[in-house]
Amino acid sequence: MPKKIQLVISDIDGTLITSNHEVTDATKQAAAALYAAGVWLSLSSSRPPRSIVPLARELNLRSPFASFNGALVTTLDGDIKLRSVIAPEIIAQLKTIADDYQLGVWLYDELGWWAAQRDAFVEREAHTSGFEPDLQGYAERLKASVVKLTIVGNPEFVAQAEKRVLTELRDQVSASRSKPRFLDVTPYGFHKGSVVEHLAQVFGVTKDEIAVIGDGPNDIEMFKEAGTSIAMGQGVDEVINAATFITSSNDDEGWSRGIEKYVLKVRQGNGA
Repeated sequence: MPKKIQLVISDIDGTLITSNHEVTDATKQAAAALYAAGVWLSLSSSRPPRSIVPLARELNLRSPFASFNGALVTTLDGDIKLRSVIAPEIIAQLKTIADDYQLGVWLYDELGWWAAQRDAFVEREAHTSGFEPDLQGYAERLKASVVKLTIVGNPEFVAQAEKRVLTELRDQVSASRSKPRFLDVTPYGFHKGSVVEHLAQVFGVTKDEIAVIGDGPNDIEMFKEAGTSIAMGQGVDEVINAATFITSSNDDEGWSRGIEKYVLKVRQGNGA
């Protein structure tokens, strides 16, 4: 068994929250139980910080969290612990690839996001994130650095764009799909796997003392780095097979059950 767990890093969508984007009472209680046991809780997501903050407040989160797959680590008060950006010349190359497949490109910084126009994808993202994109000055924003860029659209074309990004810009960016329709692009070396290393440094723990919980293919990067990994029950086989443990689905209290069984009880068993 790994060392005593000191830090839990949780994915958000499909993990911490239900399909209705809710934090259940059982999840809040499990988070409180972590605090009572002396275990830190942090979050890791491709979301921007602005859409993580309301969820963090529901959990009474006391620690820094990672947004944009780790390219930005901040506190609830907005104190920046780590930040990296994609340069304008790289953005231009990514935009060319996206245009070749008629895909959209969204731009993010620590405060907001930009889209070229409203469409069904933008509508859905605005609902999920809880705030609207800026449609003004998009062309100018393309010329400035960003913390994250998302290529979005038809999943088949997004998959083709992903192959090109990972080939043509393999030493300049990190890219992974949080959902089939999204390709999240972050600065090189910043991905969910690197979140584990960065947060280990922030919290002063070893990676063996970290438990991670998630549901998506990009969470496998976290699973590989942490001492303990917990997959949500609705995850695809690739995710399930990569995890140390499996809990129930996000709509069946999988988060609270996973925390209680595989973190809190394990700590008690280790004499914590």
